Amino acid sequence: MSAQEAMAREQAVFIDASWFMPASGRTGRDAFAQTRIAGALFFDIDAVADLTSPLPHMAPGSATLSRWFAAHALQPGQTLIIYDQNAGFAAPRVWWTLRRFGLSPLILDGGFAAWSAAGGAVETGPAPDPASTGAGPDLHLINDDAMRWNDVLHHIEAGDALIVDARPPGRFAGTDPEPRAGLQSGHMPGAVNLPSGRLLDAEGRFLQGEALAAVLPAQDRHKRIICTCGSGVTAAILHAGFTAAGFGDVWLYDGSWTEWAGRGDLPIVKS
Repeated sequence: MSAQEAMAREQAVFIDASWFMPASGRTGRDAFAQTRIAGALFFDIDAVADLTSPLPHMAPGSATLSRWFAAHALQPGQTLIIYDQNAGFAAPRVWWTLRRFGLSPLILDGGFAAWSAAGGAVETGPAPDPASTGAGPDLHLINDDAMRWNDVLHHIEAGDALIVDARPPGRFAGTDPEPRAGLQSGHMPGAVNLPSGRLLDAEGRFLQGEALAAVLPAQDRHKRIICTCGSGVTAAILHAGFTAAGFGDVWLYDGSWTEWAGRGDLPIVKS
């Protein structure tokens, strides 16, 4: 949704989903503490996650997400608008996370920059800590569209799904290194490369209509699509794009390349 549409939503709750690659030296929490949409809450994908997994920011379970809702006094029926401060890089990840629990979050197209440009209210300085002690909602997983490595391998062997990889071309081809030390680059057999930035314009707004359809590597809306990336963040941009384009069988490989290449026993293609 546009910034103007978001401003018209009374009682909407804004959620700052900012997340930066570790190599940047910047964190979403730092960005949120510096400036944000007035009254926004911060969703830390590294903390509101499955902390039992050795992989980074894997999707949270029911208890973890319910605790986050309780801490912020949120209820499922509220209008939740997700944005980030880095041109649509991370907001789709939180959008995807919440949709899995039957919620209907909205993405603020263009994020914080679009909100600021439209004259939306902002605030600066440290935000108050969540203070709610009341009972939160009992959220349940409704739409489990997270794939596991063995599911992806099955589809590779069956040849019945399209795997779409959001990483930059060099990492996909195996000619550029991965940002995580010791992890070889390359891609899964049969995968196609669609860098996530191709779904967004220069201001971080999603392409729409024919412009969006033109960049997608499939036109059959019934085709099973598996979105993947480095660690499950930008794969959610692809998920949001395919969903907006009307594809009805879209999945996200949560472990993505960090898990696939890190295992050491799964096929890797370099080209």
